[in-house]
Parts: sequence; C-alpha cells; structure tokens
Amino acid sequence: MTKDEITRIAQKLRNTYHVTEPEKLCQILDIWYDYMPMGTETDCIKGFINRSNRCYCIIINDDLPEELKRIIMFHEIGHYALKHMSKTICTFKDYGIYNVISDTENEANLFVAEYLLDSEETMRTLRETNSFFQTAAILNVPPEILDYKWRMLSYYKRLAGQSPIQVNSDCLKRIQIAGNS
Repeated sequence: MTKDEITRIAQKLRNTYHVTEPEKLCQILDIWYDYMPMGTETDCIKGFINRSNRCYCIIINDDLPEELKRIIMFHEIGHYALKHMSKTICTFKDYGIYNVISDTENEANLFVAEYLLDSEETMRTLRETNSFFQTAAILNVPPEILDYKWRMLSYYKRLAGQSPIQVNSDCLKRIQIAGNS
C-alpha cells in the first residue's frame, strides 16, 4: 500500500467521524474490543486484531499504561482500515520472520501517525518547541509515532531531513513500559 493511500484512508476516517477515542471508533466501525492482562515485559504482546466470520475483535494488553493502550488500539484499527486482515493475523508478538509482517506493521504505524497527528499542528508545534521529544509529549504520542509523522511530512516535502530517531516496524513492540528496564 502506498503512503498516499494510507494518508487518504486515515484522513477519510478522521474527517468522517471526528473521533479521537479509539474505543468510540471501534464502536462506529463495528469492531469488538476487550482488554486482557498480558504482562509488562518488553516482549509481551501489546495487542492484536483477529477476524472470525467477518467479525473483528481487538484485544489490548490491560497491563499497559493508558497512553500506550490508546496508541496500540489505533494501530490495530489501522490493520482493519488498511485491510491487512486478509494477509495475516496482526499481533505485536512479531518475530520478524516474514516481510509481510514488517510491511503491514509499518503501514499500521503510518496510519496511527496520519490519523492522530494533524500535519499543521505537528509542524507548528515542532517550530514552537524546536524539540522533537517535547513535541511528542505535547501531542501526546510516543516519539516513535512522531518519527512516522516526520517521515510522512518529509514524503510530502513539508519537512526536510530526518527525525532525531529512526524506528523500525517493530518499534511499538519494543517500547519500554514504565517500571521495566
């Protein structure tokens, strides 16, 4: 899937429903969701989406901090919106064996960045703070998601250079959970 297609899909959902709570978007899209404890280790499952008989279900690790649960749920909604379900069951317990997983994870991360981060607001905040990490904090996203937005802004020639961090498709899987090292 192209970056333009991902942007179009994310913007269409955002502009149609005007929803910033992932649970509300799940209800609108008729996606069932639940939370289950799955641990706090770095390699724990953070979330996954499954399809059975045309019914979609997102499960989010209830042991995660609230901010991360929100990002993971939007990531899983991205798999749904980008129609990844025909390719694989999408989980954050990604062993990096298949390229299709890396591609779909990158696409879902781009979806999160495009859905949650308005380009104008992101550019303005980057200018005002002159700090990548402060911008991520102000916009209430992990730096990893801001890196994906930076890539999209660069792709659309709105921002030059690279972000201070360059993350891989498994970046959300590797996020450290507070209290763990």
